[in-house]
Order: sequence, then structure tokens, then C-alpha cells
Amino acid sequence: MNTKIIFLSFLIAFCFSNVMSGQENYRTLVYEGNQKFNGKDYDGASSKYMEALKTNEKDFTAHYNLGNALYKSKKYEEAKAEFDKAQKLSQTLPDKTAALHNLGNTYMQMNQPEKAADYYKQALKQDPYNEATRKNYEIAKLKEKEKQQQQKNEQNNSGKGGGGNDQNKNDDQKGDQKDQKQDQGSGQQNEGKSDKGDTPKDNQNDEGKMPKNLENAILDKVSEKEKETARKILNKNSYSVPQSNEKDW
Repeated sequence: MNTKIIFLSFLIAFCFSNVMSGQENYRTLVYEGNQKFNGKDYDGASSKYMEALKTNEKDFTAHYNLGNALYKSKKYEEAKAEFDKAQKLSQTLPDKTAALHNLGNTYMQMNQPEKAADYYKQALKQDPYNEATRKNYEIAKLKEKEKQQQQKNEQNNSGKGGGGNDQNKNDDQKGDQKDQKQDQGSGQQNEGKSDKGDTPKDNQNDEGKMPKNLENAILDKVSEKEKETARKILNKNSYSVPQSNEKDW
């Protein structure tokens, strides 16, 4: 009897030790990934986060941080997958809001404003007073309307024959240039410098105004009736440098 008790005690202690060792290794790898992220070595950060996920694939933090590193590397398809996993694994409203917000940003970069607007809307349900998300939602809706108008114009132009083709090509090129300028500023990014999945300690938000030519490009695409509302939105620093959610141990 005593031998069984001793054996079970040893087994429990061994398993507990392995679990604690795995958690410590996970935390260390996430920390190392954060250091590389802070140094703008996004590929190196991604590698560390992926190593961390091998030890614990069910934690919010590594998925969220990996999503941010991939986003900064412009690997939007991969970033989207990580943010989606993060929002499903989130345990707090701020974490879920941040992941949904960043899903919106990723879809904006992929020129899918209709999906971006949907994720910003979901984020606002978690945090209705998040001004950054609300601004991005409004911009996504404007871009969605602009995209629909552009598609409508292209359909109308495709039905015209004769000498109008060269002019249509020039118009398309101008539209492409506007889209490229818009894609340069796709909304705020909740960057991943999270050490663990608790509530963000600091929310730093350094905002910058939208370039005038980009503002004009959007305003040109909406009707006169909507321009006043659009100007109010666009004049509130809608496109900004990244917002950070830093979490301490």
C-alpha cells in the first residue's frame, strides 16, 4: 500500500514538474518573440511565437502576437488565420476586441472592406466605446461603397464600345492609383507585444492624420448628401500609426 502511494506521489510530482516546465518554456519563447518584435525583427519574432505554440497551441497570446508579426511582414492571409484563432481562444473582452479589430485591419489590407466592416462591428459589440474601432468601421463602410461604385462604373464602361476604350483604360489606371494610395493606410493595428493573455495594462495610441489626397479620393466617390458626414469622419485622424496593447507579467 505504501509503495503504491509513494509511486503515485512520484508520478503526480513528475507530471506537475513537466507541466510547469512547459509553461515556463512557453513564457520564455513568447518573451523572446516580443523582444524581436520590439526590435522590428518580425520574421524572428514569428519563429519564436511558432516555437511557443508547439508547447501550447491553446493559448491566446502566441496566436495573437504571431498574427501581429505576420501582419507587419505583410503576410495577411497567415495573419488573418492567427487572429481568428486568437479571438476564439480569448478569455477576456479586451483580448477578443483586439483580435477582432485586427481581423478588420487585415481584411482592409486585403482590399475587402465589407468583411473588415463586419469584424469592426463585432469588435464594437465587445467594446462599444472604442473610438479607434468606430473610426475604422466608418472608413471601411466608405471604402465598401467606393468599391461598389467602382465596380458599377466598370460594368457600365464595359458595355460601351468604339473609341471609348482608351479613355476607360486611363480611368481604370487612375482608380488603381487611388486604391494603392488608400491601401497605404488601412486603419489602426493593435500590435502584439503581449507577454500573456491577461488584460492589457497600457493602450498607447499615437494617431496621424489621413493624407489630403486620400481624403479627397474617398470624398469624390460619395454623393453630395453624404460628404458632410464623411468629412467629419475623415477629419478625426481615421488612419493612424499602430496602437499597442502591452502586457506585463
